[in-house]
Amino acid sequence: MIASFFLVLTVAGCDFGDKPLPEQGPDTVVEKFYEYISESRIRGGTLLIREAFKLTNGEQSHYGQAKFLEVINRYPSGFKAAITKTDILESRAEVTIEYMMASSFGGTYKVSSVILLNVDEETNTWKIDFRGDTDDQDKDKIAKEYVETKSDLVTAKDSEK
Repeated sequence: MIASFFLVLTVAGCDFGDKPLPEQGPDTVVEKFYEYISESRIRGGTLLIREAFKLTNGEQSHYGQAKFLEVINRYPSGFKAAITKTDILESRAEVTIEYMMASSFGGTYKVSSVILLNVDEETNTWKIDFRGDTDDQDKDKIAKEYVETKSDLVTAKDSEK
């Protein structure tokens, strides 16, 4: 965590292109985002949800607050995420988080996830890519591989009979 902080400070001082990177690092934005979500799940109300939504690219991606709220309401009460790594490449960042999830077998297990952020050129702030619009994955390829894997599983089950 400390190494990530120094990396952010080092990179934040650099000038990529015409504008310097935002003063507030991407890991700070992600940390605030999950604090707002966690508090909103505990206290209720919409003020903190609106603040969390402002940290995303929801407005630009036409992902409305109602849909955002629908997703956020699925988070468990007291949800906490720990930042484990931050990578910045020009105006894009990947912040890796870890959090605990309840297991259907009892107990919990640790999940690691990458949060994508991009610099909003108008405000020069980091915005969370909440829908994953800029993850550079070939969604058609992923869907095709999923269908192929699913058909392989069906074939394997049929051969067991």
